[in-house]
Amino acid sequence: MIHFDYNDGNYMIDFETGQITVYDFDNSCFGWYMYDLADLWRSGLGWIAAEPDAGKRKKFMDDYFKTALEGYRSETGIENSMLEKLPLFIQVTLMENIVDSFEVMQNSGEEPICDEELSYLIKCVEDDIPYMGFFHEIYSCEDPFEYEKRNI
Repeated sequence: MIHFDYNDGNYMIDFETGQITVYDFDNSCFGWYMYDLADLWRSGLGWIAAEPDAGKRKKFMDDYFKTALEGYRSETGIENSMLEKLPLFIQVTLMENIVDSFEVMQNSGEEPICDEELSYLIKCVEDDIPYMGFFHEIYSCEDPFEYEKRNI
């Protein structure tokens, strides 16, 4: 059983004891633990999205994920061989977000619109750009996760 929406907004840390309380289980389902970890990685991008240096963004995300993984492993096991599949599972979270965006538009009766953020996600999936393009030339810290024809 996975949370399916495990992100910085769905847990609380008691900084005196280090105890983490996870909540908002309304999307829980059976799936791969790697989906939760990839979704947590994706949600952590906001902490460093404005940094122009891709090397600094990479270092931060490596440290962020290492800390998150330690906490995750304190509750459940995950094999190192699965961690090598993190880029694949990040792509899966992007696909889920794309489908969800169109589903929300359809259910609200809106005409489907592909805005800049959605175009960015689609570009990352179509061109198999790993790590949500966060370390790639497609990424712009001025307009995070928006895709425009930037001569790339």
